[in-house]
Amino acid sequence: IEIADSVARRLDLVGVLTVELFQLRGGGLMINELAPRVHNSGHWSIEGAATSQFEQHLRAILGLPLGSVAPHGPTAMVNLLGTGPDRDARLAGVPEALADPGVHVHVYGKRRVFERRKMGHVTVVGSDADEALDRARAARAALRWED
Repeated sequence: IEIADSVARRLDLVGVLTVELFQLRGGGLMINELAPRVHNSGHWSIEGAATSQFEQHLRAILGLPLGSVAPHGPTAMVNLLGTGPDRDARLAGVPEALADPGVHVHVYGKRRVFERRKMGHVTVVGSDADEALDRARAARAALRWED
């Protein structure tokens, strides 16, 4: 929080700033990416926070009061990545992934899928972080890209 706050103040930023950090093996932090906009690392906030990053950004740039960022509970987000060669994006397994009523599948609408391309994400709000992550990973495992 201190790093992000310092960067935002030095840039005199209005709106959402995503500061993506990597934790180094020795425990230190390294800034990997700065995004002065909504960012995929904050998509968990759609279900996981009282005010999503999207709404918060609009409130900030429109001069409206900011909303609460209180979490609804421990939230896990797992990216939905492409696999295999470049081809039409046809996602299968959605009914199986959504068998858990707390699972939310977000597909970004990209028409082509290929190896490691970010195609969407799965979000779960759970009773604790491990449980939420297990459920998100189980839902993600049910999803696959058809050939």
